[in-house]
Amino acid sequence: MKTKLVSTLLFCLINTALWAQATKSSVPSADVRKRLTQIYDKDQKERAAYDAIERQYGWGAKEAQDARQKLKDMDKQHLTEVEQIISQVGGYPGKSLVGQPLDQIAFLIIQHSTDRAVHEKYLPMIMEASRKGDLDKASAAFLTDQVKVQKGEKQVYGTQIRINNAGKKELYPVEDEGTLDQRRKDMDLEPLGAYLKRMGVPQ
Repeated sequence: MKTKLVSTLLFCLINTALWAQATKSSVPSADVRKRLTQIYDKDQKERAAYDAIERQYGWGAKEAQDARQKLKDMDKQHLTEVEQIISQVGGYPGKSLVGQPLDQIAFLIIQHSTDRAVHEKYLPMIMEASRKGDLDKASAAFLTDQVKVQKGEKQVYGTQIRINNAGKKELYPVEDEGTLDQRRKDMDLEPLGAYLKRMGVPQ
């Protein structure tokens, strides 16, 4: 009886694992790649259009305000689509599923959200994806700092820049500045000095 019970339990566990695996991979990777490509192409097209409008009319013009609202609406729609993909594939649609550079798309859409709760919700998933090699470490570092800054805390990796009261770019406060470059190196980020120079931040 004991042997039969163990065998039955083992059979159930194996079937459960096979069902979970089948469910997770039920969406063809080609379909996910197509959907992510469509999202990215539209995202870039609309952002380029907004940049052109802002250059032509100025940031405060009605035309620019309308274009920004259009971007916000698009970002919300794209987030909904990315969340559907995450649900369907059972996790982050990263390198092992869609390859490069499409592994970046879901991260970019999550980052574009203006809702802090969205960033906090998906940060653990982004961190896990980076640890597994499904997403680059730098992306995880950027979102970590973004969440920290939104919460009014010092950032960890020195990726976030702001405009100060004098109208100049400056780095948001960073914790433990003495070991910052080592932390940046661990996340495949360039040294802080090189980053600030590239971003046009006075040193």
